[in-house]
Amino acid sequence: MSVNSSNSSLLQGIKSRIGNLVNLGFSSSTDLSDLYEAYIFSILIRAAKNEGANISFQNPLEQEVQSLIFRRSPGQIYVTTQPYTHAVIEFDNKPVLEAHVGIMIQGRSQVAHECDLSVILQEEARNCRNLVYEPRHTKVIIAVECKHYTSNLQLHLGRSFIGLASDLNVKEDIYFISNRTSDNIEKLLSSHRKKWEHNIIPRQVNEIQRLMYTFQRNFKDFKARYN
Repeated sequence: MSVNSSNSSLLQGIKSRIGNLVNLGFSSSTDLSDLYEAYIFSILIRAAKNEGANISFQNPLEQEVQSLIFRRSPGQIYVTTQPYTHAVIEFDNKPVLEAHVGIMIQGRSQVAHECDLSVILQEEARNCRNLVYEPRHTKVIIAVECKHYTSNLQLHLGRSFIGLASDLNVKEDIYFISNRTSDNIEKLLSSHRKKWEHNIIPRQVNEIQRLMYTFQRNFKDFKARYN
């Protein structure tokens, strides 16, 4: 599939789940990696909706927005110079959550790691914005590593993910999600009991549904803890 075809398919998938997306000029294979994060974000948000959440979108000043703008490189949650979008996820009588693309998360080692997608307690996100620090791994509900490649996945990606997962150690799950497959990475991650989904692309309906249901289970478990 060409870059333009992939671009169009991913954008259509995003719009079908969460509405309009600002046209950021995604055009190259590097851009596709950023767009892919937004695509997985849209699956996560649909999963929250399916579990009964009310969803709204805000900028760093917590003002509601209609158009979505996502980071193109790792950044800090507390930066307000660009109107990057995060989702607010509200379940009845439960702590409010926020979903972010491309922010830094502080691991157990006190080292900050780039997290492609993360779901964080809103109380922690607000404290980070007000007091200028990275969200702590103990306040992260879901984390996702997204890999969009036009070539085969290399084993070192799986090894790196195992290290990341160990240091972040989030409450529900951390996922390795890719548009491609790799028998070696799948074997490695499975043997280490890490969550992964491969071949997540618009035409693979079964894989997308399975990922969405897995996210839903995370939200279901989150709600149960606060009954």
